[in-house]
Amino acid sequence: MGTWRGLAWVFVVFGLFVAGLSPGAAAADEPLKLAIPDLTGNAKVGTRSFPLVDRSRPAGFDQTGPRRLMVQVTYPRRPGRCQGASYLPDGTAERLLSYLALEGQKVEIRTGTCAGGPVVRRKLPLVVFSHAYTADRAVYTSLVADLASRGFIVASIDHTSDAFAVEFPSGRVVDGVYGSPLSSKPIDEAELVKLVNVRTRDVRFVTTWLLKQNRLRRSWLGGRIDPKRIGVFGHSLGGATAARVATVDRRFRASADVDGSLFGEWPLTTKSRKPFLLFVSEGGLGSVLPQDKSCPYFGAAAQPKLAWQLTGSQHLSFSDFQTLAPQIAAAKPDWPFASLYPIIIGNLDPAASIASQRGAIARFFRAYLRPPNARPKRVRPPAPPAGVTPVSAESLTCATATG
Repeated sequence: MGTWRGLAWVFVVFGLFVAGLSPGAAAADEPLKLAIPDLTGNAKVGTRSFPLVDRSRPAGFDQTGPRRLMVQVTYPRRPGRCQGASYLPDGTAERLLSYLALEGQKVEIRTGTCAGGPVVRRKLPLVVFSHAYTADRAVYTSLVADLASRGFIVASIDHTSDAFAVEFPSGRVVDGVYGSPLSSKPIDEAELVKLVNVRTRDVRFVTTWLLKQNRLRRSWLGGRIDPKRIGVFGHSLGGATAARVATVDRRFRASADVDGSLFGEWPLTTKSRKPFLLFVSEGGLGSVLPQDKSCPYFGAAAQPKLAWQLTGSQHLSFSDFQTLAPQIAAAKPDWPFASLYPIIIGNLDPAASIASQRGAIARFFRAYLRPPNARPKRVRPPAPPAGVTPVSAESLTCATATG
């Protein structure tokens, strides 16, 4: 059994419960108020979203016209008036609530970020983020916004037709062809390889667009990105994308794969020569690491390389479900998933889990995306934060990875 297939049963189980719910089961008059944990960095955070068109390639996925994407740029902003940023556009929010058996329920999610505002007046490192298979950019706000609060510009991409839904400023919503994070369709390795290739081109295209904005003096982003300090990370299939991007694009100085299995032949033949973090969940990729292609890829990678594990976690612990699901269950004891969500996020204390995740990602990129004049000849590898442990040598003793 391939690693991804070994994890996918969880989503199928959840999908069966979703399918059995009546449309109005969760309707309520009072809004359900949820919140992303307070951001921990010193900076206030702004966020802006942009539609992009890559005219060099077709949309694919039975869509007509060129490839269209949404990218959300989250960044340290200068102090000033702040209008709270919404968690999701209305169209995608409606779909997510339906997947969560909250159809008809008004939900308010405080993100701790501001809609727009000027970027702080200095050059900053850029990190590009890629979401999991059938997820979307918003469900990682806990990680992305916090990284921005610590002094990073973070560009989160919605991979159109792969994400469960992408809403464009016109109001048009493009639904994903593979289902939702809680009920994704079965998919074979060959198709996953194709998706990683599409996503890799998405990440490179968005990065080129951002650097073009950086060169424009009158752009809101003009002069704010340090092009010598660019990293990439992602979760699940986004983690595989991050690892792949770093091997084919020299602009990326460091990459982090968060609980993402690797697919295809390249992990067995390509050697990473850049700082690389493999950050796994104990109950997800960490439980099958010796059989996954990420194991030989990590083994062959040049230093510096780090393999860390989030203790007690499951695959979706790295998403906002870690904090939002317990909040929903506490507010709505009759929620159909109230006793089931630990299957996908574990029984971790949400605040402690998210603090560990945030600390791990920030420590890695802070160490390896330093300004050129602040880089010592030999960078001391960062230590994992509380709740995160090094992956054991036994877990990195690889079996023959055949997919």
